[in-house]
Amino acid sequence: MKNIYILHGCCDKDEYFSQKYPSPSNFHWFPWLQKQLLMAGHNCQTPELPAAYKPDYPLWKKVFSHFPIDSNTCLIAHSCGCGFLLRYLQDTNQTIDKLIMVAPWLDPYRTRAPFLDFTPAPELENQIKDIHILYSEDESVEGVKESVDVLLNTYKNAKLHTFKEHGHFCLDEMGTEAFPELLEVIMS
Repeated sequence: MKNIYILHGCCDKDEYFSQKYPSPSNFHWFPWLQKQLLMAGHNCQTPELPAAYKPDYPLWKKVFSHFPIDSNTCLIAHSCGCGFLLRYLQDTNQTIDKLIMVAPWLDPYRTRAPFLDFTPAPELENQIKDIHILYSEDESVEGVKESVDVLLNTYKNAKLHTFKEHGHFCLDEMGTEAFPELLEVIMS
């Protein structure tokens, strides 16, 4: 059994405070994926990071530091959650088994500064056995394509998984909560 953590990204303030949407950690494909991983015998958590509409790196770091990470851990993140995990792993110098970034967003235009004010370090690749990037050719969020390019140039061993019609990998664009392709990457 390995520890697997699924991290949500950012959202806008209207979505965060609307009764129409679940909390960020309980939305899109997260609950489906967590259930699959639990049934497979893994310890899988989807931490709720505070105030996803106005992310604060020190606060997110404080909350996430309560989750045990070791060389057998798999980390999965969506959107700005990917940028957070990269910064967190650089700051803490932890070694993990697998990092999977879905529609990674590193805030290339600094719209949420200082949340992701860092530069991905090539040395981080030495702390992660496997790095996977999932990207859709019809990505709808500005800055994701640029972020993917930065990651592929920084982490030479990263594996890119390209999709055609998944947008930003959100429920409304995918049309389903099931994400078997991601489950396959995790289990590989």
